[in-house]
Amino acid sequence: MKKDPDSSEVTIVADQDPTLRLAPRLLPDALALFSSLVIFSRALRLGDLDERSMSWVTAVLTGELFTFFFIVVLVEVASRRRQPPTLWVGLLTIAALLIFCPTVLTLAKWNWHRGVWVFLPFAWSMVERFRQLWTLPRASRLEKLRTRALAFDRFQTGLSGYFLMFLTLVASSLIVSDDPDFPYRAAALLIPGFLSLFFAIACIDEIRVHSEGFARSPRRLWAKPGRPDPTLTKMEPI
Repeated sequence: MKKDPDSSEVTIVADQDPTLRLAPRLLPDALALFSSLVIFSRALRLGDLDERSMSWVTAVLTGELFTFFFIVVLVEVASRRRQPPTLWVGLLTIAALLIFCPTVLTLAKWNWHRGVWVFLPFAWSMVERFRQLWTLPRASRLEKLRTRALAFDRFQTGLSGYFLMFLTLVASSLIVSDDPDFPYRAAALLIPGFLSLFFAIACIDEIRVHSEGFARSPRRLWAKPGRPDPTLTKMEPI
């Protein structure tokens, strides 16, 4: 395998054995998928959700929605750097990104007030994202392409899914306008159903980017087949 000038031994090993990277990265989405399916099946069976389940799916839904753009920008910056920043430059970069995407701070405050067990997973996820500013610049080109593909695909899948879910909820509410409780019952089915589909696609995409086919021809999940994907592969240094 051709070695990038800025690749470390760790990233070379990870590229030769993608299972080393796949297992820990797949686990969070797999757990979220399992939880969403359990809640969705319960909602189908009972026609409603208990307060704890509704709180969980709402927290996950808003957590994904308000961090999509922030994560894409963070990955875009980190993947284009050739050297990791110093600690203070990295912290200033994070601060600038948070100012640019203030909804992340609002979401952090919201999760904090919902309890430590809601806040901690969100905080851990954000810390892992911030860490990419220091780890991604030294990664191999293939690892950068994997990370970029996952971020871009998550963004496109999430926004498209949210839009369709919103239209479905509005349309169903207009059809059943004589029942004031219907929007809540519809949301109790639509939200966990959407999250199940979203995390299923995320798991499939994680496996896809660690395949030999992606290594031969890197492209986003929703890119047009049979054509180059410059949105993914164009990484001019900054």
